Amino acid sequence: MSFEILPGLRDIVQSWVVKKEVSLSPRRLTEEDIDVLAKASIETLKQRAVGEQASEWGNLQTLTTSWIVQRQRGHIPFSLTSEEYRMFVELALKGLLTPVRVIEASQNPVEVSDGMSQDTVILDEDAFRFAREHLARCL
Repeated sequence: MSFEILPGLRDIVQSWVVKKEVSLSPRRLTEEDIDVLAKASIETLKQRAVGEQASEWGNLQTLTTSWIVQRQRGHIPFSLTSEEYRMFVELALKGLLTPVRVIEASQNPVEVSDGMSQDTVILDEDAFRFAREHLARCL
């Protein structure tokens, strides 16, 4: 997937080796796993904001409750703690508060006001606009 749901999450978890269930062997997180973790982080932020989580860390805790994580080779594997959950939710909050600048390649050159053509159009787009609107409606 070329679009990151939660920018920065991949940088944090890319070196992790995770054993999700007793019957599965440990492996690195896939792109799909990272996307699911990002969605759970955003959903947990929403749940905490409106007070609807069943457990302290909501969907994030439900998703990762059976995970055993080794951050780097030689480190002791551990279950995720409140510290990691807090880090994921804070990352989601930062993502919601930070507009993203997207550079889009244009197929047809655009005329700039001074008469010069420009091959790229810079769009100021907020990647979390819909999530922000959703949270605003919930609050």
